[in-house]
Amino acid sequence: MYSNSCHKKMIFNFGQILHKFQNSFLWQHRGENYVLLLYGLLCSFGTLANLFVLAAFLRTSHIRNLRNYFIANLAASDLLLCVVTAPVTLYLTRNLFWPFGSFACQALASVQAVNMFVSCMTLVLIAMDRFVLTSCPFKWKFAATAPVMCYCIVWLTSLVIAAPYFFAVTTEDFTLEPWNQPYIDAMLYICGRKRPQTCIEKAWHRLPFSRRTYTLSVLAIQYLLPLTALALSYSQIGSAINKRIKTSTTVDQKRRQVMLQRNRKALLLLLLLVLIYAVTWFPMNAYNVLNVLEVIEFSQYRYLFCHLTGMTSACINPILYALINDSFRTAFISILGPVIRS
Repeated sequence: MYSNSCHKKMIFNFGQILHKFQNSFLWQHRGENYVLLLYGLLCSFGTLANLFVLAAFLRTSHIRNLRNYFIANLAASDLLLCVVTAPVTLYLTRNLFWPFGSFACQALASVQAVNMFVSCMTLVLIAMDRFVLTSCPFKWKFAATAPVMCYCIVWLTSLVIAAPYFFAVTTEDFTLEPWNQPYIDAMLYICGRKRPQTCIEKAWHRLPFSRRTYTLSVLAIQYLLPLTALALSYSQIGSAINKRIKTSTTVDQKRRQVMLQRNRKALLLLLLLVLIYAVTWFPMNAYNVLNVLEVIEFSQYRYLFCHLTGMTSACINPILYALINDSFRTAFISILGPVIRS
């Protein structure tokens, strides 16, 4: 009788201690439901939108060309972001303890980095593809294998760049204040339990460079360089299209105006792509840099706000590329047509 009572009391006390530390780690539960709702809405919409892009790509044979593989690749990456990365990020941010083991901690945490690199590199590839197609369309037709090579290089490069994060993240046994250790150790031994673990970014000593160096490098690779490439590519595309239309002598004035209007609309959408990429990923990159430079401390509210902002790109990309790409737009209409009529 005494033993059972002692066990219950120990478990109750241990639960109180864990609850205390969990609450000190998390935000106050006020507003928690709104965060879950926002994540749920974004993940649901992003999943459906990107599944729709992939379904149109796989179902419609005439759009399964090598160039549209770039858009399908972006949709696959954004789908992974909505299905895997976002829920794991939310779980890691809201919960102090990680019960799924060390490998799952490392793999799932590094998937987020892979997602970001694949998305940004694919956006750059789409811009480069459009630039080459606009500048020298006849030569580009013979480069049929280039998109496939780029497709493989993007994923391999993303895995290599994200590899340091895999080794920097690890699980660690949860420890309490020193004066609690003997009591907790005895209680865990009596109850036959193990210490709870946390999934934490705390193993940078394994790597030949610091967290600060890696974070600043990621800022350049994932944000500054792609943004510069996008801006330069689309500005050159706009200049080439306008120059070609204005210097053309085979079209009359009315047709030239129609072509100008259509291309201005396309250029506006391309400009929106650059702006959306810059705006959605700026908070996350700024937060990471300020945090690693120790200008600000970690905050669940700030981190989740920045992550939610970045996630909106996964929802907007399918819409914008559907508007820009005529073949995808036609495929969407053919899929939705029977559903709407029924």
